[in-house]
Amino acid sequence: MNAGQFITGLVLIVLSAGLYFASRSRKAHAAQINQAEALNLGQAAQGRFYGKFQGSIVADQQLTTPYSVRPAVAWSARLEKGTEVPDDDGSTTKWETVWSQSASTPFRLKGAGELWFDERGGMPQLDAPSTFDQNIHDITNPIIMPYLPGRGFLGRLSKPDFHAVETSFAPGGQAFFIGPVEGVNGFWVAHRGEGKEYSVLTWKSEQQVRSRMSHARTIWLLLSLLAFAAGVLAILISFS
Repeated sequence: MNAGQFITGLVLIVLSAGLYFASRSRKAHAAQINQAEALNLGQAAQGRFYGKFQGSIVADQQLTTPYSVRPAVAWSARLEKGTEVPDDDGSTTKWETVWSQSASTPFRLKGAGELWFDERGGMPQLDAPSTFDQNIHDITNPIIMPYLPGRGFLGRLSKPDFHAVETSFAPGGQAFFIGPVEGVNGFWVAHRGEGKEYSVLTWKSEQQVRSRMSHARTIWLLLSLLAFAAGVLAILISFS
C-alpha cells in the first residue's frame, strides 16, 4: 500500500465533507431568507421577531474611515505586509496582518419604520462595501511608514510590499438586514442571530444575497463531489 496516496485520499474525503456542510449551510440560510417576512416597524415596538428589512442608513453622529477618509457609521480596515519566502519554485509571498481595527457608532435604517443598530442588540455580521483596496510599494506612503523594516540605507533601497483594505457603511447608503429585531424602550433594535439564525446587515440587495448564496451553494457542492471522487480514487490507487 502506498501510504502517501492513502493519506491524500483521506484528506480529500475530509475536505469534501467540509465543503458539503458549507453548501448545506448556504442552503439553510437561503431558506431562512425565503421564509422571513418583510418587517413593517411602524407599529409599537413590542416583542421579538425574525424578518428582513430594507432601508437607508441614518446616523446622528458620524465616524471617519482611516484610509479613504470618508464619513461612515461602521468601518473595518486592515494592513497586510508581504514577505518573500523561498520555496522549491523560487519564492512566494507570505502575507501577515500588521494592523487591523474596526469601529461603529449607533445608526438606524429608515424604511417601513425605523430599525436601530447599537450596543443594545449587539452588532450582527456586517457585510460592507469596499471603500479602499490598494497595494502599496511607495516607501514614503504614510500608511506604511510605521511598519517599514528599517529607515537606514538598506531600508530605503528595499521595495516594500503592503496591502491596505477598508470596508465601510456610509450615511445615506442603502442596506438590507435579515435577522431578529426586538422592541427596546419603545424602539426597534436589530439583534445578532441566536443559535442557527442567519443575521447580517449587507450593502447588497436581497436579490443579490440570494444569487450569491445560490452560486456559492452550487460551487461548493460540486467541489465536494469532486474532492470525494478524487479521494476515493486516490485510496483505490494506493492499494494497487
